[in-house]
Amino acid sequence: MASTSSSKNPSLESNINSYYENWLITLQNFLEKLNAISNSNYNDDDEEENSSCSSELVMQVLDHFQNYYREIFKSTNRDVFLLISPPWYTSLEKTFVWMAGFKPSTLFSTINYSIGSELTTKQAEDLKKLKAEIKREEKIIEKGMAKVQERVAAPPIFEVMRRGGMLIDGEVSNLESVIDGFKQSMMSIIETAEHLRGSTVRKMLDILRQNQAIKLLAAVAEFHLQARKLGLEKDIQSAKTINDDFIY
Repeated sequence: MASTSSSKNPSLESNINSYYENWLITLQNFLEKLNAISNSNYNDDDEEENSSCSSELVMQVLDHFQNYYREIFKSTNRDVFLLISPPWYTSLEKTFVWMAGFKPSTLFSTINYSIGSELTTKQAEDLKKLKAEIKREEKIIEKGMAKVQERVAAPPIFEVMRRGGMLIDGEVSNLESVIDGFKQSMMSIIETAEHLRGSTVRKMLDILRQNQAIKLLAAVAEFHLQARKLGLEKDIQSAKTINDDFIY
């Protein structure tokens, strides 16, 4: 029998929101450390001396992002509807969600504006090839999700929707079975997307030098924090506008 959706659990959403806020605070701390190293006299001449510290920080930041996804998957009981439209996100943050996370190919734009001028010809060529590879994988995932979503228009779901959600004898268990299969298929695709996110980052870092990786992660952290800040401001303003319209 289908389980009750955790998307209707206010306590769960509150707990996740609290976790996310604390996660962002830690991300801000990491950003300050990344910027401190990036703005120091770090260069290739003293790379060996600074490599240990920088490498450790890079791993800590990557672990921080991985821990977020691990915790969210766990806390939501792998509820795909919560994952693809996180209620703890602002409306702005939700616009950047792709298969329950960030779209891997967006990292190439981040590279361009954060360290594009520092790339060697070899690095630029390797990143171009990697981008093409990632784009192909993204299209495969998107096509897979589209096929899964097409099942919503197939019997018995469509027939129930056509009747305004009214169920007749014998349809309840069948419909629940179909919905469970639908959610499992979506989760499988989300897991594939999650794997692509991880492999994209690893392959990128294999191409970049240590100091470039530091700057890239700083740019990624800054983007997350700014999206949150601007998103909160936008949502507050939108709520105020709606409230003013209601009053008047």
